[in-house]
Amino acid sequence: MTSATSFLLLLMFPGSYVAGLDCTLREDEIACSSEAKCVKLRYVCDGDNDCAGGEDEDPDLCYVFKSHYTCEKGEVNCRRGSQMECMRLLNYCQQTDPPCQGDVDPKMCKVLLDNTVQTFTSIVLPADEAPVQSWRRSELLGEDLVANLNNTISHPDCPDMYTVVGDQCLSVFSVGKVSWGEARAFCKVINGDLLTFKSVSHFSTVIQHLQHNQLTTDFWVGGRQMEKRDGWTWIDEVPMVLGSPYWAVRQYEECQTRNLTTATQTTRAANRATCYHYRQAPEHNELGYCASLSYQHYFYMTDEDCLLQKSPLCVTV
Repeated sequence: MTSATSFLLLLMFPGSYVAGLDCTLREDEIACSSEAKCVKLRYVCDGDNDCAGGEDEDPDLCYVFKSHYTCEKGEVNCRRGSQMECMRLLNYCQQTDPPCQGDVDPKMCKVLLDNTVQTFTSIVLPADEAPVQSWRRSELLGEDLVANLNNTISHPDCPDMYTVVGDQCLSVFSVGKVSWGEARAFCKVINGDLLTFKSVSHFSTVIQHLQHNQLTTDFWVGGRQMEKRDGWTWIDEVPMVLGSPYWAVRQYEECQTRNLTTATQTTRAANRATCYHYRQAPEHNELGYCASLSYQHYFYMTDEDCLLQKSPLCVTV
């Protein structure tokens, strides 16, 4: 390859073709911009400098890289028209007709589409892309919020900040995201508390309301496990029903056998020790100690880290 050709390739694909290095051959690799080196995508923002210039651990880049995952297993929400789905970040960035609308920073997509990791401040977007997409998306979100007020935080038969869901007044505060403790404090400020479920029909009514109004956020509800020995309870200390039909099923890469206790009180592996990739929340080794309604799981409940940012779902008291 001539020096002139190398220079042109460097301008067109910075990092990806440095000194003849092609980091696009493997889907899980990305090029450093400071040296001729390919690194695993999973090593970006892992706390260790893998590129000579440290661009893979750039604080601004890592803040954006870690903050946009709104689904489980490293996926993000993509809104296209009235449809919302979870997908891998690269797939999100590759959608064009129409493009995805969501919380992913366009600069993050440029990093992935260029297949070159670089400091966030050095990323320059085409002048005709970033401003138009962001302001228009912001306006659309505002229009959706106003159109949905009567189904979320406004209704003539309920106090301020509440709407009718079934035979209750609920505050479906989807525009705010806070920790579980902050969500409960917010509910109390508006003279309520986090929602608890008293029956399957009650649970079904709330889920249908969220789905019918195309809400796409996760919601904190009034369930927690304060101490493992105490088990899961609602905030009024009533024990929570575990398993179906309230709790979500998660998929894992690793599989586990399932044990059952027979009529003779012996324990054995089920179905000839078949290994399953699905486990129902809450697990024995909980992912967290607070209960939420998960959009990814069609608003079935999941056990989550209580410090995660989710929306309050309040009920009047």
